[in-house]
Amino acid sequence: MTAPVLEVKELVAGYEPGVPIVRGASIRVDQGEIVVVLGPNGAGKSSFIKAIAGLVPKSGGSVHLVGEDITAVPAHEMVRRGLAFVPQTENIFPLMSIEDNLKVAAAVLPKTEIAAGIREVYDLFPDLSQRRRTAAGNLSGGQRQMLAVARALVVRPKLLVLDEPSAGLSPKFVSMVFDMLSDIRAHGVTILLVEQNARAALAIGDRAYVLVEGQDRHEGIASELWNDPVVAELYLGRRGKRNSDGNPA
Repeated sequence: MTAPVLEVKELVAGYEPGVPIVRGASIRVDQGEIVVVLGPNGAGKSSFIKAIAGLVPKSGGSVHLVGEDITAVPAHEMVRRGLAFVPQTENIFPLMSIEDNLKVAAAVLPKTEIAAGIREVYDLFPDLSQRRRTAAGNLSGGQRQMLAVARALVVRPKLLVLDEPSAGLSPKFVSMVFDMLSDIRAHGVTILLVEQNARAALAIGDRAYVLVEGQDRHEGIASELWNDPVVAELYLGRRGKRNSDGNPA
């Protein structure tokens, strides 16, 4: 049986010793999937994926990337192991051109592969190719997110991890970002996504997990979860309709 791209088991993590934010969360991401992590504010979603990426200290559990134990791998080594993380903010160099942003990201590749890696992301994002000399700080919010994702993809990761890619964007650019993620998955890239825009994320996802108080409390097929009464209760804070026996209607 093929190992999942990502397997997280009983992860415990937090910024202060003895004060965990993530309290035993477990997820699995298979090849070619978009897996979405949802949850109410303060559920620990961003801390969870930052811990996976080595940015939040772990005190328990395990993280495996395509069968390799990366639990103790430091953040700066993750990209070499095949995990590319796109943070919510400060994910580009605004004073650099698009081209230079990509060159900096591609520096971890063997020198003989850098040009090909950049060419591949330009093929995927022709809008960036056409503006390659433009300073990244002059791009729109949606274009900045496109560049941030392109910087992550230039290293040809096994897994692309994104933290709230639609945060702060107008509805027009939110739609653009989610269309972009669908296109990326169509090219065979496996994606783990934390997102507050539940409806848009579930529309493109394959499966989803709901985190509450640092624990995975529910999971299912993404297209079915929006109307799931358990999700309504856990994520939206309202109780779904139930039958006389107390089960979901």
